[in-house]
Amino acid sequence: MNDKLERQGSGRGRLIIAIIVLAILVAFVIANTRSVKVSFLFTDRRPPLIFVLVVTAIIGALLDRLWIRSRRKDD
Repeated sequence: MNDKLERQGSGRGRLIIAIIVLAILVAFVIANTRSVKVSFLFTDRRPPLIFVLVVTAIIGALLDRLWIRSRRKDD
């Protein structure tokens, strides 16, 4: 029974952290609407900073999930 309560508390904590991170991301997106220069291997582009922030956040979230999954397999 205690194990179930601990998992619920852990899930709530993760949800709260996810909401806070999302709110910070939205604040950055709203505050940064100008275009920026992004250099790729062979070219330069000027996408809106909003796009760069969102793509970076998605990549970070995916890497976090992969890292957590790899740690679970090691245990």
